[in-house]
Amino acid sequence: MISLRTHNIADYVVGVVLIVCPFLFNFAHITAAANLFLISGIALVMYSLLTNYYYAVARIIPLGMHMALDTALGILMILAPALFGYRDLLSGGQYALHVVLGLGAVGLVALTRTRTETAKSPSERASIAREAPLTR
Repeated sequence: MISLRTHNIADYVVGVVLIVCPFLFNFAHITAAANLFLISGIALVMYSLLTNYYYAVARIIPLGMHMALDTALGILMILAPALFGYRDLLSGGQYALHVVLGLGAVGLVALTRTRTETAKSPSERASIAREAPLTR
């Protein structure tokens, strides 16, 4: 299982990876594919910054909604070449990238432990830490 903290870090890393993929994997000239990756990467970073977990600037989005967005993003990544009609413009590797990243997003959600100490608010964690007995 993957900790929520690790999931949180992975969201930011994957967001940046999505943004640079069209340039790294040479499909920036396919407008629909490039836009999918750029918009998905920016959206992932933005909703991660607003999710109720560790490295957020505002804890507005509930964790369950974040996980649903991650799942939807993964499914969209897999289906996008067919949905948006650019499958024939991709090489086998570029298409595989869509599938691998999509399955990775869904897998990350499936493997993340959401009910952990990290799911509590910072004030709840601080309160628990103050109440815990010191051990030496």
